[in-house]
Amino acid sequence: MKIDVILLAGGASRRFASESTEADGKKLLAQFNEKPLFHYAFDAADAVQGSARILVVTREATIREEALRRGFFPVEAPPPDEGIAASVRAGTTAARPDAALCFFVCDQPFFTGEWLCGFLEAYTQCGLPLGRVKAGSRMGSPTIFSPVFRKELLALCGDEGGRSLFKRFPSQTFFYEVPDRVLDDYDYPWKMQLSSKTHE
Repeated sequence: MKIDVILLAGGASRRFASESTEADGKKLLAQFNEKPLFHYAFDAADAVQGSARILVVTREATIREEALRRGFFPVEAPPPDEGIAASVRAGTTAARPDAALCFFVCDQPFFTGEWLCGFLEAYTQCGLPLGRVKAGSRMGSPTIFSPVFRKELLALCGDEGGRSLFKRFPSQTFFYEVPDRVLDDYDYPWKMQLSSKTHE
């Protein structure tokens, strides 16, 4: 099975920027445990690069340069005004038409390559067209879609992303269980600082 992993790094980080000027208010460039936050998602993607193609949807030069250095494929992100659906459409358009599309945000530093490898391997064996990770009743990223859902992904709008598809096709969705901590994301500087100190 062909898989394109699409790293979503095109958001505006408005909540982070409202409380911090670090990295000019750009959350993914801010430091978390002594390296930029987006590096954790890139490190996870490195672990699957032998079996998947990695695309990075971004408008940020620093992220684009790191993507190229690692052999990933940068995709120009649309303006962040609309929400995540615009980046999903950009990634879907750039992906191979016959590949399953795995979308992964870049602000979950505890979602390691081991978890990403496990998720993709389990999805390829499950026989269902949709997949997402969860911790109990808490749903999160990454998610994955069979290429038969390209048309639906390209029709998304607003800030919902692919959640509407999981709601429409619950019996066609594979769930991969992870520890709750793995799904933690960071929208505010105080949360990043607290978590960083706790896990030094």
